[in-house]
Amino acid sequence: MQVPGHTRFTLPLRWQRFLVIAGLLFFAIGAFAQTAATSHPPLQQQERERDRIAREVIENPDLKPLAAQGPLRTISVTSYAPPKKGAPAAGADAVTIIIFSYGEGRAYRVLYEPIAKRVVSRELLPGRPQPSVEERKEVYSLIRADVAHAKLLTAGDVLEGGFAVDGPPGISERDRFVQVLMLSPDRQNFVRIVTVDLTARKIVSSVPKE
Repeated sequence: MQVPGHTRFTLPLRWQRFLVIAGLLFFAIGAFAQTAATSHPPLQQQERERDRIAREVIENPDLKPLAAQGPLRTISVTSYAPPKKGAPAAGADAVTIIIFSYGEGRAYRVLYEPIAKRVVSRELLPGRPQPSVEERKEVYSLIRADVAHAKLLTAGDVLEGGFAVDGPPGISERDRFVQVLMLSPDRQNFVRIVTVDLTARKIVSSVPKE
């Protein structure tokens, strides 16, 4: 029955098809977004998980002999990407962790399964890994705690960078050394080059830039 005063309007068939397809596409996009949010946790959540694994692995019983030599620190945690040949068998959750032993003065690559809490393999790395964010923060704190350097920083100078380097002559080569640049307030000029011994937790060199 037609309501008086109103005219029935029927969309052309092509417009009906368009609306149906658009509705299905909208539904599909929404479902994809929900699936993506579930399968790819937010960055903050990923960072918390990496931090948890970083703390967990250095307390693992499999690394007790290494920890007995001195403090351990996690430098990085990354997804495990096995090479084509000779790769250790590991679970889908496996991660590659770089650990530095302050007691030995050496770095190790550790293959770790967080779910099983199992160290799959450990291999010695040549050279020195670059400092972690945590190490750089500690270096900056040690410099700021020094009275002479604190005055320069209060006056406006800023700290920049942080690189693993050899230590000054006469100091144990096994120690962990990080070099930091001190820049002018506008960051246009070098002021000093400061080297910190993270093993001994002290400044071992501070040279003005000529």
